[in-house]
Amino acid sequence: MGLNVYLHELPVEEIDTSLAQIRSLGIEAIKQPFYYREAFDWQTAARLVAAASAQQLSLIPLLDGDPGRQFAPPADPDQFAAWAGEFARRYGDSIQYYFIWDEPNLTSHWGGQPVNAHEYGALLSAAASAIRAADSDAVIIAAPLAPTEETGPQNLTETRYLQDLYEAGAANSFDVLAAKPYGFSTGPGDRQVDRTHLNFSRAIAMREVMEKFGDGHKALWAGNWGWNSLPDNWTGDPSIWGQVSAEEQAQWTVEALERARREWPWMGLMFLENWQPNTAPEDPRWGFSIAGRPVARAI
Repeated sequence: MGLNVYLHELPVEEIDTSLAQIRSLGIEAIKQPFYYREAFDWQTAARLVAAASAQQLSLIPLLDGDPGRQFAPPADPDQFAAWAGEFARRYGDSIQYYFIWDEPNLTSHWGGQPVNAHEYGALLSAAASAIRAADSDAVIIAAPLAPTEETGPQNLTETRYLQDLYEAGAANSFDVLAAKPYGFSTGPGDRQVDRTHLNFSRAIAMREVMEKFGDGHKALWAGNWGWNSLPDNWTGDPSIWGQVSAEEQAQWTVEALERARREWPWMGLMFLENWQPNTAPEDPRWGFSIAGRPVARAI
């Protein structure tokens, strides 16, 4: 199991404290987003990489678009690729795995424009080439695709988007694929696999697409997963990921890990969402936070 972290705006002492607490849980891998900007803060990135190494944590970067531009892809994929390649050049001695973008099958993570797997495929290909040139043992993970029932043009269900990505010829640009099998409102024993049903088992549907296109030898990772548990007195925005009790969150997380280990030999790292989100207090992503919660003690 891995864990999603959002540490880039924390003071140095809080970063070190959080990483030490995460390591004490037995977690060995963390996924941290880094956002493409022309004036990228290399100093903060270096500090995060060094802090993770000091705690013997494997930091796996999510190289993502610019939130200030609604995660719009650059007009020229080579611009993003140059940044990704420079990231690998600077930190390749400490890093082996690289996620390229996040949720490109949602318009909210593609600049507000209709999603386009061919465009993302071009960006992925350019970034992968640049990273591999700078880091010879790099492992490229395609963007974790968001679970959605929608069929376009704004948002596109992850299986259809993945099929479009294969048809765009992007298979050689990634070594690993990534899903987001959130549990939503049912437990890990919910085995229904259907486009219109959001549950933990949706990872199976993506696996079937991989095998259809002859990619069964590659692993599928869970870029984000888990159950959302907000307190009873919550007054912030409602969760769009379903809602469960703190006890269910803890129990189902453990049972999901056990199911994946037992039934899904093709599943690789599973990054639980999250340690603590870097977001407003009223944001329902706080319902995923495991810091100081029963789920942290259960894992």
